[in-house]
Amino acid sequence: MVEQSDAMSEKEGQVNRQEKRTLKSLVNTPLKKVMFGVQILSYILIVGSPVIGGYIGNVLALKTAQTAGVILGVLIVGEVLFYGSLAFLGKELLLVMKDRFKSWLRKIRK
Repeated sequence: MVEQSDAMSEKEGQVNRQEKRTLKSLVNTPLKKVMFGVQILSYILIVGSPVIGGYIGNVLALKTAQTAGVILGVLIVGEVLFYGSLAFLGKELLLVMKDRFKSWLRKIRK
C-alpha cells in the first residue's frame, strides 16, 4: 500500500514538474542566460544566412562564388553556436520548445 502511495506521489511530482517548465525556470543562472542568448543568435544566423552573407558580399564587392562561401560560413557559424549552446541548455530547452509548440498547435485547432 505504501509503495502505491509513493508511486502515485512520484507521478504527481512529474506532472507538477511538467507544468512548471518555462523559459524563466530554464535560464536560472548567468551562464544559461548567456547560452540562451547564443541560442537566439544562432537562430538568426541560420535563418538569415543568405541575407547576412549577401550583404557582406555586396559590401566587400565579392564575386558570386565568394559570396556563396560567405553565406556558407555564416550558416556554419550559426550551426556551431546552436549545437554549442544546446550542449549547455540540454534537454530542458527541447522540452520547453516542445511544450510551447504543442500549446501553439492546440490554439490553432480550437
